[in-house]
Amino acid sequence: MLPWLDTPVLLHSSRMNMCKLTPAQCEYKSGHWRSWYVADWVYGHATLYFMCAIIGVFAIPHILTRIWRAAKRESPLKSNKIWQRALASTRFLGYRTFYLRGLNWYSPAVGVMLLGLAGFVYFMSLTLGPKPYYWPKEPSYGDSPPIATRSGWMALALLPFVMILSSKVNWITVLTGISHEKLQVFHRWASWTMFVLALVHTFPFIVVHMQKHDIMLQWRTSVAYWTGVAALIPQAWLNIMSIGPIRNRFYESFKATHYLAIIFFVFFLFIHCDFTLSSWDYFIATLALYLPTLVYGVARTVTHTNPPHTASLTLLQDGTLQITIASPIIWSPGQHVFLRFWSLGIHTLSTHPFTICSLPDSGRMEFYVKPAGGFTARMAKLAGTQERIPVSIDGPYGDSLTAQNLSEKDAVVLIAGGSGAGYLIPLLETLVRDPRTGGNVKVIIAVRHRQSVDWLFNAMEGVLSFQKESNNTKVSVSLQITDDTPLPTPQGPIQDTVSSSSLDAIQASPTDLEKNNAMSTETTAYPAKFSNQNGVAVAVIEGRGRPDLKALIQAFTTEGRSVGIAACGPAGMMLDVRNACAEAQRGIIAGERVGEVWLHTESFSW
Repeated sequence: MLPWLDTPVLLHSSRMNMCKLTPAQCEYKSGHWRSWYVADWVYGHATLYFMCAIIGVFAIPHILTRIWRAAKRESPLKSNKIWQRALASTRFLGYRTFYLRGLNWYSPAVGVMLLGLAGFVYFMSLTLGPKPYYWPKEPSYGDSPPIATRSGWMALALLPFVMILSSKVNWITVLTGISHEKLQVFHRWASWTMFVLALVHTFPFIVVHMQKHDIMLQWRTSVAYWTGVAALIPQAWLNIMSIGPIRNRFYESFKATHYLAIIFFVFFLFIHCDFTLSSWDYFIATLALYLPTLVYGVARTVTHTNPPHTASLTLLQDGTLQITIASPIIWSPGQHVFLRFWSLGIHTLSTHPFTICSLPDSGRMEFYVKPAGGFTARMAKLAGTQERIPVSIDGPYGDSLTAQNLSEKDAVVLIAGGSGAGYLIPLLETLVRDPRTGGNVKVIIAVRHRQSVDWLFNAMEGVLSFQKESNNTKVSVSLQITDDTPLPTPQGPIQDTVSSSSLDAIQASPTDLEKNNAMSTETTAYPAKFSNQNGVAVAVIEGRGRPDLKALIQAFTTEGRSVGIAACGPAGMMLDVRNACAEAQRGIIAGERVGEVWLHTESFSW
């Protein structure tokens, strides 16, 4: 066994309280909020209850929804006015976000921040509420300051949740249906809470023993002291390196050292706890919950990589990088995978997330990426070499029910910015192939340069060609070019100046062009394009700035119908979409409008 552990090694240490003080002093020391011998139950269990209650709030409606869907039944509460307003209230909290221009910071949703605030108040109350913080100097009540004891147990009880939330395959996603990437904010917050509590646990010991003038003696003779510091160092590294700007600047280094730092942290924390009371139970729980998901993820990646996959790279006219992998893997529209490219030097050490931009039955995975710097710049340089890169696939991940949720709505709005258009293509194709879809579908794509229009038109033409006669869906597509100086209005059909699409070009109605021109305050409208067979309208608008998404979403959500919205694009565009949908929820709550507005967003860069 490890030489630093006390012997004999036990699973739990004794809870026998050998108090040698006066009866009154012993009663004071053994009070519910002060007793060292039950602090793991009082504070550790309180942490577990709080975290499990939060998970339960989201798990119960998700489980009920899955049960109703499995039984092919609608929710019995769907037509209930009180339920509709309650649902709209939760969606308002889930959609509403803010932008602080001075800090260039996009906030999480209001609901996410409220959950964070609830956690902050809860842990602050448990840490600073009970008194005393330190034992009186005389008589001696023990070496562990009460504030250090309780903060230490709360920090340790967070360990299973921090580890579970870090996993792409995790039990919280299974219970709540919330995809792993949307849980990352809670992983970071739980990690920071654990780190701050660990610091609160550490410094009171330093204060007490500096007052006793034996701090160096404790450092030399007590394993608990140096193992505690040894655990704090990698924990500090993990938290500080996860700060957004730092993580983005040193992403490859952070990913390469991430797992090593975790191993050191858990190892030294395990020794530091030294089977005190029920401390090792939290390590057992962490292992029992995290290890199966880790093994499953690795096994699935190995299975998906047999036979080995290779990726081909193509640089499109507008600089977008197209990655294509022939793969038999099954996925759902809107999901993403993590790819590891095995011949890119240091980049091989980490996996990178990519949204799948093709349908499962196509037999190939396609991805569209805007090269920036580092990894994507290296990929762009290889695009012209015809080199095929060995790659392993971890996934798919993400909401597998997005397309189904959209198909159940009376109207659908698909919004994309830049290469985020690739995310919408499989969703649109699923909608036009599905004979159950009978509503209106509005596709709004904003791109920076007119060079992007060609490949988007080709992609749209390929998608819309799958529309079945039994599908009464009416589709209209608007492509807005935001940065280029508008070209003169063309005299001939659109394919002569913008696209080589083979769709029939006929005159657009004034109503269509008025709606399209409303997309921007400064636009030039091109003749719309229609497919006579399917009634599909495609219009190109050139102008400055992004579309007026607030007005467009408002127009779709004021007619008393259910509307599904899926959006993928840069942070500024997603801010507009989320807040417009939040305003729609406000109208439902106030009783000013009826219907339902459902939103799903994905982050994507230009």
